[in-house]
Amino acid sequence: MGIYTKRGDSGETSLFDGKRLSKSDTRVEAYGTVDELVAAIALARSFNLGESISAILKKVEEELFLLAAELATGDIDKLKIKISQEHITWLETRIDELMAKTSLKNDFIVPGPYKSSASLHMARTIARRAERQAVKLGLETPIRKEVLMYLNRLSDLLFAMSKLQEEEETVKEAMERVKASYSKKAGDLQNMTLDMAKAIIKAAEAKAVEIGVPMVISVADKAGYLLALHRMDGAIFASIEISINKAFTSAAFKMPTSALKPLANPEGELYGINSQSSGRYVTFGGGFPIFCGDEVIGAIGVSGGSVEEDEMVARAGLKIITEGSEF
Repeated sequence: MGIYTKRGDSGETSLFDGKRLSKSDTRVEAYGTVDELVAAIALARSFNLGESISAILKKVEEELFLLAAELATGDIDKLKIKISQEHITWLETRIDELMAKTSLKNDFIVPGPYKSSASLHMARTIARRAERQAVKLGLETPIRKEVLMYLNRLSDLLFAMSKLQEEEETVKEAMERVKASYSKKAGDLQNMTLDMAKAIIKAAEAKAVEIGVPMVISVADKAGYLLALHRMDGAIFASIEISINKAFTSAAFKMPTSALKPLANPEGELYGINSQSSGRYVTFGGGFPIFCGDEVIGAIGVSGGSVEEDEMVARAGLKIITEGSEF
């Protein structure tokens, strides 16, 4: 069965309600731009954006079909489902969630150099054009405000996604450099680097955001000296020193802080250790040494949640380097 009908050869097309219009008509330009936007979002989804982002974009594509159908008819009463305030609120919630995950500023950023983030920026600019076309159509015929609001929020959503993707790609590059460094022999890598510490902290913070617990994350070098510290918004001040001390303890004893607990009991070999070194030795979970081969090159300390949550976040930070390792 052929896909061509020849009915558009004269420069006209049919609307959703059967009415014929010139292909240069403002209404046709409006829903045609939304169609272009759907294709741009589909292209962005073809890049590795992660499961959650891809799911959001797929839902947006489906909703844009509803919006395009409304723009493609002069009688919207015939439509059973239309874009509503509920759809707009859902977009706003997703925007807030994404912006909470990024540390980049809210001002303009130069798109690129990554294909994933650049494709989202392209979709964003088409969303802006679709909004302008809808506004232009609204000067000729009534357009529901929900249509304009949805397109406006959608461009904001795509902007937030592009920022987050840009940051994640940057971290991914740093992680690749870390992995490349880790492929060296243990004797070639003497200590933690700042790039490694930042990558570990970023991965740990992502887990803390996922479980909804603000944490303080510290990374120390092999001597236990602080190399990098990150305090998430909402993390309690007391967690700062505890986090640092967990990293210090793990580096000093070359073992997880949780492993010190039985040793620090009255019958243990290290009874009273928690009162030594001005009380800096921590004997509960949340601190892990970082190994390269058999050598300890640093440590991570996490504080802010329960012991289980602290260890979960710390392990997530270590996973980028020590995948498959067991402590």
